[in-house]
Amino acid sequence: MAMQYLAAHRFGLGNRQEYPPIADPRGWLARQIGDYDPTPATIRALPGRGAIAAAYAAYREDRQAARRSAAQSGTGDAQPDDDMPRDEQRPSRSEIRGHYTDAVRARLDSAVATPTPFAERLVHFWANHFAVSADKLAVIGFAGNYEFEAIRPHIMGKFSDLLIAAIRHPAMLLYLDQAQSFGPDSPVAARARDRRGRPGPGLNENLAREILELHTLGVRSVYSQADVTAFAKALTGLTVAGLGRGAGRRLMPAAARDGDTVFIDRLHQPGPQTIIARRYDQPGEQQAEAVLRDLAVHPATARHIATKLARHFAGDTPPAPLVEQLTTSFLDSGGDLSAVYRTLIAAPEAWTAEPALFKSPWDWTVSMLRALAMPALGQRQNVAAMFTQLGQPVWRPGSPAGYDDRVATWAGSAALMQRVELASRIAGRIGDRADARSLAPMVLTDALTPATAQAIARADSPGQGLAMLFASPAFLRR
Repeated sequence: MAMQYLAAHRFGLGNRQEYPPIADPRGWLARQIGDYDPTPATIRALPGRGAIAAAYAAYREDRQAARRSAAQSGTGDAQPDDDMPRDEQRPSRSEIRGHYTDAVRARLDSAVATPTPFAERLVHFWANHFAVSADKLAVIGFAGNYEFEAIRPHIMGKFSDLLIAAIRHPAMLLYLDQAQSFGPDSPVAARARDRRGRPGPGLNENLAREILELHTLGVRSVYSQADVTAFAKALTGLTVAGLGRGAGRRLMPAAARDGDTVFIDRLHQPGPQTIIARRYDQPGEQQAEAVLRDLAVHPATARHIATKLARHFAGDTPPAPLVEQLTTSFLDSGGDLSAVYRTLIAAPEAWTAEPALFKSPWDWTVSMLRALAMPALGQRQNVAAMFTQLGQPVWRPGSPAGYDDRVATWAGSAALMQRVELASRIAGRIGDRADARSLAPMVLTDALTPATAQAIARADSPGQGLAMLFASPAFLRR
């Protein structure tokens, strides 16, 4: 069993030259649970929510000025905010985009440099589990901040804390339209009905449905449509300062800063809610938090999370014994994620060479850059565009379900050609500064086959040898 290889590539993100060989694979992984740094320097250096919200405020002012100008000239401007508008080159829009591209670069730099690659893989796993998609203008600027503030600090703690942090972040509230969800009988909705004689602002069920279906219980499990509606009502009142619309913006607390998650009681649906046969009569925002904490430790949630983790680390069809072990660990520990990871590390089912897992474009690129241990991308390299070309744009899965973990998603011939082309470009840039013959044993460890070693040794140039290494079956898999 190639345990060094599996520790480095399946559990981690690939080897780095300066690190010693992995003598004790399970111990190496377990130590990372305590050694993990949630705020590495590259991420600490990024602007916070306030700066991101300020960029949106500037963009909104630009659009309002453009509308006034259009009205005065008689040309009109009916473009909605979430479209990709004709004003692509406006400085304010570029600033929003800049927050996204800077965050992508920081994410990549952190993954390449991290001494705790297993923990870093878990960050990426959970960010994909609680996926937002930066296809939406309101999400682009906040996507990186979401992973850095809501996901990273909580991956070693209780699942309930991770769940609540993810749901309450502006990126999630804006992505799933919670910032525009109003209780049907809330004071604001009732006043609108009385004044206009027609239904007021409405209830949006997107966030409630995705929490139940994707984040906690799992699709077609123990909840009904009535539970979705009741949960959506419990969530009303949560919005984002400076970025909501209509009545929500007018009712913001005076102390709220743009980009803050806030609760506005006048938007909240009054009264108790019954969700999965349990009554919740807590006041205000305590109601939704109580629901979330119960969902976080529900047996269906434990099995759903266990199945996803088992699939990520043991293959498309997760071994039933592994799913059972992870489910039991989750329930016995009250959703303590560190305990679940330790169970995963100890389980023999996660250490079998077959079925082979296939690296996503993100995994493959990170493991290649870690192996080289030298600058392989230029400072002006558009990292975000590079991952788009490889077929996995960062924080843009296009769906709340995130990117699929299955082998077939990433193993297509066209996708493989993209990787070969990128590997060849990088190898050409590096030239003879790296020798694939000496690199291969460090990178592939106990999974280096004689055939692969011989093919690399016979390469016509150092660059061709590197390209062959990074396109080899063992390097493409995990």
